[in-house]
Amino acid sequence: MQTPEKTSRMGRPLSPRLSRKAIGSAALEMFEKEEGLSIPRLAERLGVRQSSFYKHVTGRQEIIELARGSLVEKVRIPDLPAGDLDAAVRQIFEALRIAYSQVPALLPQLLAQPVSHPAALALYNRFADAFVRAGVPVHLVVPTIETLDSAAIGASLDAITMESAWSIAEEDRPTYPHLSAAQQAVAINHVDRFAFLADVLSAGLRAAINRDS
Repeated sequence: MQTPEKTSRMGRPLSPRLSRKAIGSAALEMFEKEEGLSIPRLAERLGVRQSSFYKHVTGRQEIIELARGSLVEKVRIPDLPAGDLDAAVRQIFEALRIAYSQVPALLPQLLAQPVSHPAALALYNRFADAFVRAGVPVHLVVPTIETLDSAAIGASLDAITMESAWSIAEEDRPTYPHLSAAQQAVAINHVDRFAFLADVLSAGLRAAINRDS
């Protein structure tokens, strides 16, 4: 006769091995460590059969969106000060850039489909509220968020590529005098390109608001 303890062990696990959150977390980790997504490898990571996924998701696109939801959990933004447009732009841009830089392989996948994960929509809703409170006209809120998002993705990819986008041989510098002089000047007077980009975005947004008012 089995004891209650043994019966409990032989029964169903108290918590399911697979869930949408677990799938998203494992997919994000795969993008971080393996720079891509393989459904068979993802199933292996989670210790389940590949067919088990389709009880929780419809396919690859939904897995990508679950990975987006897991990525959103890595976005750390302090309380945005009401009415401070420059602070909102800088803090949102930097938070997105840092999060995106952790998973560059995921970014092309995210760009290929609309945002639908509830956690991601909630984050962008917070951004929209911050910009409205900072004085951005409602019809400029979506362009503002899209521009910041695109800039953050570009900046995060740029951070893992070559140090300089231009390679000019010393003997060729007289042929490209202005670009060569600019390269030498920035080497002497270092500019934080991400802070510079945030300043440009903020100034551009202010100019657009002023034009519209």
